[in-house]
This record gives sequence, C-alpha cells and structure tokens, in this order.
Amino acid sequence: MGNKFEYLQDKTVTKEVRYVSVMGNFKRYDFAFVEEGSKKLVIDLHKNRFAVLGKEEIEKHGEIEHIFHVTEMEADELRDILREIL
Repeated sequence: MGNKFEYLQDKTVTKEVRYVSVMGNFKRYDFAFVEEGSKKLVIDLHKNRFAVLGKEEIEKHGEIEHIFHVTEMEADELRDILREIL
C-alpha cells in the first residue's frame, strides 16, 4: 500500500526551548520560545496560540491583540514582556 500523500519535507530537528512564566497586572502568562532564525516561535501555553515574532512584529499596531486574542491593555503589558525576552 502506497503513501496517501506526497511528502515535500519530513525532518526532525533538535532545538532548545525556553519556558517563561510571568505574573502580570492582569493575569499569569506562560510561554514557550523556540529559536527560528532571527525571530522566535512564541507559544502561549494557556491559549494554544502561537506566532513567529521579532521585535518589528510586536510593535505593529493590533498585531499582538490579534495573535493572542487579548485586549489592548493586556497587549501593552504583553509587549513589555516580549520586548525583554525577544
């Protein structure tokens, strides 16, 4: 029996993961960070949302709010946290 799909790429890589938990003014944030070139894969462990972010993405108006489904006030706090980590 043949493969149902034609695989374009199938590889295993080993990368370091940094786990960061921060208590903000609004809630606790738990993230995992994985190096992706000059940017980082940022995974919100509570909401199961993720994005590949660099410093320029976190400064775009509305970007953090959209990606992580947070209010504008929460996004401002989250930007401060991400600026320190990224």
